[in-house]
Amino acid sequence: MSVLRFPWRLGVVTVLVGLLAPAPRAEPLPLHSEARLLESLRGLGVAVQMGGVCGAPGQLATYNMGANILCLGDALQERPQERTKVLHHELVHVVQDCLDGLNTPTSISLSEGLRRAGDLSERQLNGFFLQHLRNQGNLRHVVATTAPLPQDSRQREIEAYALQADPALVQHLLRQSCQP
Repeated sequence: MSVLRFPWRLGVVTVLVGLLAPAPRAEPLPLHSEARLLESLRGLGVAVQMGGVCGAPGQLATYNMGANILCLGDALQERPQERTKVLHHELVHVVQDCLDGLNTPTSISLSEGLRRAGDLSERQLNGFFLQHLRNQGNLRHVVATTAPLPQDSRQREIEAYALQADPALVQHLLRQSCQP
């Protein structure tokens, strides 16, 4: 396992202080900003596949942590209002992968990474993600869709759903935790 880098934990702790502030709405990224973001992923060693079918029927995008492949499907092109949110959902998975090392076939949750750093309690972490889900109004949906998953997979999905509407935080975590 690679050495975990947690210089970003202060950024997350700072965000925790503002828990009651509503999460900003995910606005579509300008195309040039998205292109730069995708290029930075390529620089990390993440292959970006544009178009085609990603994952199971109905999935708009996927991130394969074993192969380091981000797939943005054709259906996502037709849904610009969801594009930023879906992209940032998958970017949370890239961050989780970086925490365990992009060269490994595994990832860890943000919660586990912060617990290992010893800065935040489980209650604080759960409250942070719960508040983000409540702010988006998608708590029931996330609980229902993640219920059949194993606990570690469920936690990673909950975190991705929770942070998908906060592009600034997701991009900050990506910069701080993923180094080429």
